[in-house]
Amino acid sequence: METLEAIRQRRSIREFQNEPVPQKAIEEILELAMKAPSGKNRQPWRFVVLQDQKKAEFVNVMANAISLRRQQGLDIGSSKLSLKAIKQAPVVILVFNDFSHSEKDYNHFKLLTDTQSIGAAIQTMILAAQDFGLGTLWICDIFYSEREICSWLNRSDELVAAVAMGYANQSPSPRPRKLWNEVTEWIRGNEDGL
Repeated sequence: METLEAIRQRRSIREFQNEPVPQKAIEEILELAMKAPSGKNRQPWRFVVLQDQKKAEFVNVMANAISLRRQQGLDIGSSKLSLKAIKQAPVVILVFNDFSHSEKDYNHFKLLTDTQSIGAAIQTMILAAQDFGLGTLWICDIFYSEREICSWLNRSDELVAAVAMGYANQSPSPRPRKLWNEVTEWIRGNEDGL
């Protein structure tokens, strides 16, 4: 698939077929994700692939955390919808920032750089998945259960996102997007190039 076509055809998928994703495809998608641009070549991303029983455990951890937050009257965003997609997806990839809690001099600028690098890796991952004929859903509702997920996995690094992945069981229409010229300010020099 051509890159531009993959970008145009990509959709957020919330319904997945009950069909396993070959491990070789997941490995290649992760390898491609690591080709993403990385500020200072820090490569801060760490991936945890959940399938089968471990994915089912993850669903329970997230569901319990969401339920507890609701009982406490706390916001859960659209966690219920994301959890439904996660249950259906045969693969969930959790994405962590490896440096957020391990570097003594970690500062705001390193956080911004690492977050952008991780976002680029996720974008590369979902476009690669598109090329493999797989649907994906980039999920941030995991933040509502971050503490419980990190505790379950015994991780101290920062959970940045989750990506649900599998063969799509839906074909959503494109979501409305603003025109590029609605969000762009074009600044040019004078005719002399100054």
